[in-house]
Amino acid sequence: MEWHQIENFIAVAKHSNFTKAAKERAISQPALSRSIMKLEEELGAPLFLREGKKVKLTHNGEKFLQKAKQAQASIQEGMIEIQENIAGDNGEISVAFLHTFGPHFVAKLIAHYKKRFPNVSFKLYQGANDYLITKVQQGLADLCISSPPVPSKGIEWTILGPEPLYIAVPNSHPLATFSITSFRSLDQENFICLKQGYGLRHIFDRMCTQLEVEPEITFEGEEVATLAGFVSEGLGIALLPKTEELEHFPIRFLQINDYLCQREVAIATLSSYVSPAAKRFKSFVIDYFQEFNQQP
Repeated sequence: MEWHQIENFIAVAKHSNFTKAAKERAISQPALSRSIMKLEEELGAPLFLREGKKVKLTHNGEKFLQKAKQAQASIQEGMIEIQENIAGDNGEISVAFLHTFGPHFVAKLIAHYKKRFPNVSFKLYQGANDYLITKVQQGLADLCISSPPVPSKGIEWTILGPEPLYIAVPNSHPLATFSITSFRSLDQENFICLKQGYGLRHIFDRMCTQLEVEPEITFEGEEVATLAGFVSEGLGIALLPKTEELEHFPIRFLQINDYLCQREVAIATLSSYVSPAAKRFKSFVIDYFQEFNQQP
């Protein structure tokens, strides 16, 4: 059974006439008749009684017409919803992002966007890089804001810019009196890291490999705030961004002088298709990131 057969059936029921229905459907009358006959064969029951040029619904035809109209209304409603969702000033945009971007960047980003487009709603996903990219690949997220940009099948990356990373130590640590340190000098320290699959962990592992440092990792977490809490209690040191959510922790952020320690923040979208609403939001994110990074 195909949808055009349902539409043909509704047209014949509406006009009680094959000629008028064929004209509405812009097909030949023989083609319309064959379509109805095939539909009746598939259903196993006649839908119309032929009375000369006019036709009349059978009892089964009347029942099927009710369901056909409900299906037609549902499809039309679905089409309208899709059109609204891809429109730039309303509908829904699904965004996936790293936990570290949530409190200090994404929350403000969405708040500013909704001031401009109040009818837009958001569906949000948080998680590690692999999880976020999968959401985009599956079409569940229109875009993801992540770091670092990892080449992935069917994904197109747009670089927003760099965000500096620091070594975070507790205020009681001997290094807390300094503002700069070398990463190689920390090889005897206990490290607290995010779990595998997170962008910060990827950057940390890459830095260790390139500088030939074999760190002692004492804890692996899923939240930057959790890592900062462990650092503040003297349980280790960590590689972290310097964000608003970490300002109240009694920790000191040190620049690294033997490695370009930063992460590239980027937007991932499907390379095959991006809805108009997502394109508009993506452009907004690009502009907003530049303004956000210039704020004191």
